Amino acid sequence: MSKQNASFHQLGVFVYSFQLVEREIEDIIVLLMNTDTEMVAILMSELDLSEKLKTVDVLLARFIDVRRGISEGYKAEFHKLVSRILKLCERRNDLVHSKYDTWQNIDGKLGLLRQNSKLRASKGLREELEEELLPEAFNGDVQSISDCLQELEKYRQRILGWLYDTDDTDQRG
Repeated sequence: MSKQNASFHQLGVFVYSFQLVEREIEDIIVLLMNTDTEMVAILMSELDLSEKLKTVDVLLARFIDVRRGISEGYKAEFHKLVSRILKLCERRNDLVHSKYDTWQNIDGKLGLLRQNSKLRASKGLREELEEELLPEAFNGDVQSISDCLQELEKYRQRILGWLYDTDDTDQRG
């Protein structure tokens, strides 16, 4: 493993950034449940991230359904955000559960060679995937995480406003 291989650093940035998304989802779940945070934490400890995402999607829809004056459009908008995060979750799982080797392209730039095998039971095959990752290969993924974090924070703030009637935005969308 080379100390000069910036791709290792970028992989770490991606994994760390993704943890921030999970924490933000958990914070939103706590807000929506509006109860003892330890009780919510107990329940969430049994859920993986995809289950937390499905849960927060349904909780927000229910939250909007029981309050008057909040646009139904927020449910569809939040659902799209959850779908984007679920796709990032798949990417994260692929990256975390892969094998890596140091790799050098023809220009001498160091990167990672990611190998991941998946079983395709319906076809009776084991599929071996390879991806060559230079440091900049992570830029799009990290930017997507950053964008999702910003949108999650907007929803967290919006939920606080709805809960405490301090929302200055038009609740009708």
